Amino acid sequence: MVRRNRRSLMALMIGAASIAACSDQSPVTPTASDDFAVDLARVASVPGSYELSFWHRGEEVSTLTTGGPELVLKAHVQQLVSGAPAQSGSVTFEYCSRKGGPSNDITRADELPSSECQPGGAGSWARLQTVNLSVSGDALIGFGFVTIPRTIGFRFRYSARKSGIADGVSAARDFTWVAPVAP
Repeated sequence: MVRRNRRSLMALMIGAASIAACSDQSPVTPTASDDFAVDLARVASVPGSYELSFWHRGEEVSTLTTGGPELVLKAHVQQLVSGAPAQSGSVTFEYCSRKGGPSNDITRADELPSSECQPGGAGSWARLQTVNLSVSGDALIGFGFVTIPRTIGFRFRYSARKSGIADGVSAARDFTWVAPVAP
């Protein structure tokens, strides 16, 4: 009886080795099952909500005067249905920039309103900075000081990194700087 079990086990092992040897795949080639966790995360991703807002000194703002106050961009990512915040991932903040325009020159602005980054417009989306989300689903960056009155379009791209919320892009929003009012 023991001999018969050994023969059966031996035949099974030889058969498995034969099938593996005849396979078209290399034993070190990744298979779909190797990426199972990544595939599962992609399938299990739920729709997200991607909100961009503008802040100054802890208050949400829609406009600032030139020459002084710093603007803070805030991204918030959460599940669309449950409202639960994203627990991981990163956002890349972007601004609408003139195609071929000057960059890092405060006397000649390259920034444009978001409407100019539509197909056929004079601008394209340029990367500002990538930031990891906090556990509250938020990411913040300072945009800095603006000296020339203008309107700039902003948005962000969310990269999930297995958070369970789908990758996404926020709606574009414009922010306007105005000249200070003379006393």
